[in-house]
Amino acid sequence: MDLNKLYENQCCRQKPKGILSGSAVFEKINKLQNIRPCIDILLKISSDKEIYLVGGALRDILLGYTPADFDFVVSGSGIKFAQRFAKETRGALVVLSLEDDEARVVINKDLIFDFNGLNTRTLAEDLYRRDFTINALALSLKNPRRIIDEFEGIKHLKARLIVPVSEQSLELDPLRILRAFRLALMLKFRIDKKLINMATRINLSVIAPERISYEFLKITENEQSFFYIKLMYRLGLLQQIFPLARKLFDDPVLTHHSLRTYKKIEEVLVKNSFFDKFPEEKANYFKDFPYRKALLKISGLFHDIGKPDTQFFTSEGDVHFYGHDNLGAKFVAQIGRENLRLSRRQIQMLKNLVLYHMRLHLLATAPMLTDRAIRRFFRDVGEEYFGLMILTYADGYATAGRTDHLEKTIERMIALKRADEAKKRVVRLITGDDLISWGYRPGPIFKVILQELEDLQLEGKIKTKEEGYEYVKTHYPVTAQ
Repeated sequence: MDLNKLYENQCCRQKPKGILSGSAVFEKINKLQNIRPCIDILLKISSDKEIYLVGGALRDILLGYTPADFDFVVSGSGIKFAQRFAKETRGALVVLSLEDDEARVVINKDLIFDFNGLNTRTLAEDLYRRDFTINALALSLKNPRRIIDEFEGIKHLKARLIVPVSEQSLELDPLRILRAFRLALMLKFRIDKKLINMATRINLSVIAPERISYEFLKITENEQSFFYIKLMYRLGLLQQIFPLARKLFDDPVLTHHSLRTYKKIEEVLVKNSFFDKFPEEKANYFKDFPYRKALLKISGLFHDIGKPDTQFFTSEGDVHFYGHDNLGAKFVAQIGRENLRLSRRQIQMLKNLVLYHMRLHLLATAPMLTDRAIRRFFRDVGEEYFGLMILTYADGYATAGRTDHLEKTIERMIALKRADEAKKRVVRLITGDDLISWGYRPGPIFKVILQELEDLQLEGKIKTKEEGYEYVKTHYPVTAQ
């Protein structure tokens, strides 16, 4: 594995920005209307203590961004200091860690202040424990003329480079490698070579799934995540995070196809693509659903996860994967629950995308595609139809490098869906009560019959109740029940 080559191809290169001075940072903080009163309170209650702004908040201000949360280090006890601050600001106090003497105060539900106590440690010792040099900066609220920079964090900010504070950075917390990837994407920074090399020696399996899920979903939601997904595979991190997918990742051909599918989905979401022909459908699909783009890309990564366990060779030497979609749906549901800690709705999204990922391929290659088959697709797939079209499109591209047949099929399908939705809702000629009066016993067959009759109405093949009765009597005789 040529990590150096991978490093040289790293994305997100940008020109360095100018960095604010310590006084300028303090001045900027004081200009934030909702922050200024809090700073005054912090200075008042820290009359006999040292207090420093540290971490991501200071980093973001130095880069010209406005943070939503602020990290402080105080001499003495962080929890006791947070208690006083919460009382003065009428904020909500949350103790984050008794062991680390860390607490949080939330003001007006959206302003977050975290406090960590130095106790017997020095400020330098505290900063040394931090992950990256750009997060190991400090600014004294009482003497803000200069920024305390023990590890060349300012230099690395200017170079837009993520560098570990120490050789033990990832040993202290292996999750920091995922945080590095997230920060690199968010800030458009590069990652130092030695941090990537350090990542070859870590074990993410010991990290709580909730922590991994937060970072992984943030990474995959980013529109330029493919580079880091590929890097995570090359470093063996995906294999650690998703043990259920080890067989997939052990197969280089399957892995290559899965990564190509992921990449193509990301390109469809970011660049001008075939799916821009359907702006309303695209906007509706991605509206009001947490991490939908991330989950769609993850479905591309795992859509063939069932193949290694369903591989079958015929006597002629042909290979088949019968049932890999059904088994894959079970696997991704397990991944969603155990590894990514997703909500039920999010798990169902992943499950449906993998379960039905062959459906559109079959429709696009069918000798004759009927309107009824199209309507059945939309009915079975439900709200995931648009994501499934993107997944199938990317899967087809990753397999053969062509999508013409899929594009024609998708255009026809969406045109039919739009036409159906433009019509007034069909008033069913025949109801369940009618079926009962004709001698049918209520059960699952009712849904099948009534939906088929509705499709026939849309197609104009039955126009009266009498015609519907004749169709039911012919195709679903009472004696067959």
